[in-house]
Amino acid sequence: MKNAVKIFIFFIAFMLLSGFCVGAESAASMPDEFGEIAGSLPDGVRDSLPDEMLDPEHVHEGLSEVLSVEYIFEYLGDRLQDGLSSALRLACILIGLVIISALARALVLSVESPALGSSFRMCSSLALFSAVIGIEISQLERIAELLDSLNELMGSMIPVTGVIWAMGGNVSTASTGSATLYVFLSICESLCAKTVLPVCLILTVVALSTAISPDLRLGGVSGAVKKTYNFVLGLVMTLLVSVLGLQTTLTSSADGIGAKTAKLVSSTVIPIVGGSVGDTLRSVAGSAQYIKSVFGISAIVFILFLVLPTLISILLSRAVFVLTGGVADMLGCDQESRLLGEIGNIYGCMLGVVSMSAVMFILGFAIFVKSAVAIA
Repeated sequence: MKNAVKIFIFFIAFMLLSGFCVGAESAASMPDEFGEIAGSLPDGVRDSLPDEMLDPEHVHEGLSEVLSVEYIFEYLGDRLQDGLSSALRLACILIGLVIISALARALVLSVESPALGSSFRMCSSLALFSAVIGIEISQLERIAELLDSLNELMGSMIPVTGVIWAMGGNVSTASTGSATLYVFLSICESLCAKTVLPVCLILTVVALSTAISPDLRLGGVSGAVKKTYNFVLGLVMTLLVSVLGLQTTLTSSADGIGAKTAKLVSSTVIPIVGGSVGDTLRSVAGSAQYIKSVFGISAIVFILFLVLPTLISILLSRAVFVLTGGVADMLGCDQESRLLGEIGNIYGCMLGVVSMSAVMFILGFAIFVKSAVAIA
C-alpha cells in the first residue's frame, strides 16, 4: 500500500514537472494577444512607436529604444512643436479680437453714451465667445475620442493581465485584479467620458453669463462645480487604486503561501523529483516576472503615448487663454479678460479629467508590475 502511494505521488510530481517545463518554455515569449493590443492603438500612436514595440517577439527591444533619453526628448519635442503651432494660431486670433475690442471701446467712450457702451460690451463678449466656443468644442471632442481610445486599449489589455498573473501562479490575484481593472474601465467610461462634456459646457455658459453681466456674480457657482467635480474624480481614483493595491497584496501573499506549500510537500515526499520541481518553478517564476514587467511597462508606455499629445495641447491652450486674458486686462477690456480667464479655468478642468484617467490606469499597471510572482 505504501509503495502504491509513493508511485502515485511520483507520477503526480512527474506530471507537475512536465507541465512546469512546458510553462517555462511558453513563458519565454509575450502572449499572442499582445499583437491585438498594439493593433487597437490609433494610427498616430502606432506611427510614433518603433516597429519592434508592436511585435510580440521583439517588444523588449522596442521598449529599450522608447525608454532611451534621446527617443523621449525627440518625441516630446515633436509633440511640443505640433502643439505650439496650434497654440500660436489661437493666440493670434484671440489677441486680434482683443485689440479690435479695445479700439472699438475707445471709440465708444469718446461718444459718451452709456447705452451704446453697454451694447458694445455685450457684442464684444459675444464675438469673443463665438470664436472661443468652436475651439473649445473641438477640444472636448478630441478628449472624448481620447477617452474612447483609452477605454478600448484597456479593454484589450485587462484579459492579458489576468493570463500573465495566472502564468506566475497568481490565480486569485488574476481574478480579483482583473475585476478591479474592469471597475477602473467602467468608472472611466461613465464618470469621465460621459461627464466631461456637460460639465465643461455648463461652466462655459456660466463664464459667458458672468462676462456679459457681472452683477450676476456666478463665479462662486463655477468654482464650486469645478472643485466638486475634481474632488469626486480624485476621491474615486484614490479609492480604486487603494483597493487594487490592497487586494493585490493580500491575494499575492495567499497565492505565494500555496505555491511554497506545494514545493515543500513535493521536496519532502520525493526529494529528488521535488528538488527538480523547485528548480523548474524558479525558472518559470523568472520568466513570468520578466513577461509581467515587459507587458506592464509596455502598457504604461502605450497609455502615455496615447495621452501626452492631448495633454500638451490642453496645457498650451490653457496658457494661451491665461496670457490673452492678461493682455485684455492691460488694454482695459475687463469683460473679455474675465471671459478668457474663465475659459482657461475650464481647460484646467479638462486637464484634470484626462490626467486622472491616465494616472488611474498607470498606477494600476504599476501595481501589476510590482506584484510578487507566487511560484518564485
